[in-house]
Amino acid sequence: MNRELQASNFSTLKSHRYLPQRGFTLIELLVSISIVAMLSSILVVGHTTLRRQADVRRCEHQVRKIDELLLTRFNELINKPLPIQFPSMGPDPSPGQVAFRKTQIMICRRELMRMELPDRITDVTDVNYIFNDPTTNTQYSMMTPSSTNAFRRKALLNASRGNTWTEDHQGAECLYLILSIMQDQEANALDFLFPSEIGDTDGDGMLEVLDPFGNPLGFLRWAPGFSARPGLDFAWGAPNVDDNNDGIVDNALEFGMGNNDDYRGFSGIQGVDPADEPDWTDVGGADLRHYDNLPSNDPFHLYPLICSAGPDNEFGMYGLGINPGTPGFSYRSTTMANPNGPPATIPYPYDPYHFHADTNADGYQQQYGAFIHKGILDNISNHDIEEAP
Repeated sequence: MNRELQASNFSTLKSHRYLPQRGFTLIELLVSISIVAMLSSILVVGHTTLRRQADVRRCEHQVRKIDELLLTRFNELINKPLPIQFPSMGPDPSPGQVAFRKTQIMICRRELMRMELPDRITDVTDVNYIFNDPTTNTQYSMMTPSSTNAFRRKALLNASRGNTWTEDHQGAECLYLILSIMQDQEANALDFLFPSEIGDTDGDGMLEVLDPFGNPLGFLRWAPGFSARPGLDFAWGAPNVDDNNDGIVDNALEFGMGNNDDYRGFSGIQGVDPADEPDWTDVGGADLRHYDNLPSNDPFHLYPLICSAGPDNEFGMYGLGINPGTPGFSYRSTTMANPNGPPATIPYPYDPYHFHADTNADGYQQQYGAFIHKGILDNISNHDIEEAP
């Protein structure tokens, strides 16, 4: 009996010893690896999306803060006494003399804005505009603001180190210069930026303000093209038609009306109607475009443009970035006939509203800030960021 039991146990152990072991097949292993890879991809995509959203939010905060600082400076300059003493017009000035003096004040206000809020190299390096007074046959110019002298010293210091200031990212470099001399309460205006948001991407020795994507910000003191503007017919709405029956033909209130080719704008804060948004640099209404019987070119108030190229690294607008770039990057002067007497013509140096001869593929004349291609669609600017409630 015991022998039979022992034999039975031995047989059972022997059979258990040679039972096949259950494991993963090659197909099961490959399926498992595929599932793990898919889950990893989902996590990577999710992390990338969250990081991109965080960068966008930081960029909006950055642009909004710079806009707040520059708007404070902008309002100071609009109301700042002009650093110039004009010659006397005598006890009984003529209407022509009064009109010309208003023009001089307008030019000085724009010059002050240009020198204290530079957005290109020429704003810093060019000498002050010299006025020629035909009534006294004398020349005079504004005193150079202390801020402009500070900018020039920094540019000279950079040149003394063997560097050449290039145009590639001069808007971001000028923005750095402006913020470097400003105070934000008890701190310097640059202190709110992260260390990674200051750099020199073009290696010219001039520091730039960078967006959270690592690219230089775009900055234009005057960007009329960013707002709506008339098309190839140079008229708002249908040309030579009073589309809204307000008694004025082709004025800005007719934008988009009738058979038109008006160019839509991308600014949520900049209007183009001089009646509602008069030019703050010309409180006397001296700009001769108000009197040339062409309502579509009347000057309106311009807000500074601070802009990030966004995740695609392309600005897509005229005057910002390397592509598209603007060789000889400077505002151009306009000379207009004076209907009010001497001098016969009046130059407008660094004209904010100048239409450049360069045109885009559709034949539109360009103004700084004008839309060029779809690269603008993901741009982040102070013109389209709503203020927090």
